[in-house]
Amino acid sequence: MKLYESLNLYEFLRTALIDLSRHKFRSALATLGIIFGVASVEGMLSISEGARLETMARIAVLGVDNILVRSIKPPKADGKEPSKGRQYIAAFGLLRKDLVHIRETFPAVHHAVGIRDVRMSLYATGGRELDLRVMATEPEYLDITRSSVLRGRFLTSEDAVQCNTVCILGAEAARKLFGFSDPLAGSVRVGEDWYKVVGILENRAALRAAGGDDINKYVFIPLATAVARYGDVSNTREAGTFTSVKVELDGISLQMADTEAVLPTAKRIENYLGKAHKQKDYELLVPLELIRQKAATQRVFAIIMASIAGISLLVGGIGIMNIMLANVYDRRKEIGVRRALGARRADIMRQFVLQAAALTTLGGLVGTAVGYGLARGVSHYAGWPTAFTAEGVALGVGVSILVGLAFGLWPAWQAACLDPVQTLRAE
Repeated sequence: MKLYESLNLYEFLRTALIDLSRHKFRSALATLGIIFGVASVEGMLSISEGARLETMARIAVLGVDNILVRSIKPPKADGKEPSKGRQYIAAFGLLRKDLVHIRETFPAVHHAVGIRDVRMSLYATGGRELDLRVMATEPEYLDITRSSVLRGRFLTSEDAVQCNTVCILGAEAARKLFGFSDPLAGSVRVGEDWYKVVGILENRAALRAAGGDDINKYVFIPLATAVARYGDVSNTREAGTFTSVKVELDGISLQMADTEAVLPTAKRIENYLGKAHKQKDYELLVPLELIRQKAATQRVFAIIMASIAGISLLVGGIGIMNIMLANVYDRRKEIGVRRALGARRADIMRQFVLQAAALTTLGGLVGTAVGYGLARGVSHYAGWPTAFTAEGVALGVGVSILVGLAFGLWPAWQAACLDPVQTLRAE
């Protein structure tokens, strides 16, 4: 009687592990369900978390206090369709009066700048045409995009007033244009005009302007200069059709003085544009709203993952219950002897429950290691971002322990309820 009263948790666990080691193969088979269940959960969680972090980072660099409005071409701009060999003008998009209206009537807006894609060819020294975009904008663009000037300067209000032919190169654009030469000592050709390089811009977050290319690959000129020299109409030729596109502004970038004003201001701008434009030739991009939508989507995805994990671990738990019932049947004589020597039902139950918990804990630990290897493999071979978190590990191991406790209760109760006299007589 004293023997069983003196047993502590450590001794119960040691006894449980010794019992499991006597049936290594059967124990290993029983834990396979737990191993694969936890591994799949850890792998999926790490992949989804990596994708979430990357998406959130891309959204966050746009600035949670920013609103981006950009022009989009409707299916039939002005109701006109191109015909073979003919020319037509497609007029759509944001207007300069929209920018003025926003600046004058939206007090929550700290900065508001217009952006225009010049849609003209850019030439390097020697006349080689480069696949780089020329963007016309205003001085506050630097602050809104949280960029920095590596050398020289950015656009100034004086450039706008005098319509100066100066340009600022993105860091990547500077490398493509000048290689190892000094960009600030040179000029670039846009169409038939030459622009003196006065600065080099860098955006460390590699921000993609309104969903386009990395702004480090852009060449920037003053918006006033672009309007004065090239007007609002750009001509392109596609498959024998001459297309003239009339767009005053390709985008308007806004920065709020307060993050709390982002969503209300976005709704007001949406209402204004809906009334001012006859056609839906614009769209709003609100990074703060995107982050919230992504968080809501992530919660739904987490519920789906939890459901899949529950099914996987349910299957593993059934396997644990099976092996524990088999252990109870094989050890009837041992249970009978212990009960005859004074072991209480609580002692028997505790031993078998801890044995089941030890089995699932080992399975959870192995499954976590397998899940980590799976995540690393996916990250290495598929190039997907993954993030293996401590919370995910704790969740996988914790759930596996709970599965062992839950599915070990019935076999433990069956063992505790065995009649020692009948058991010893049967043996």
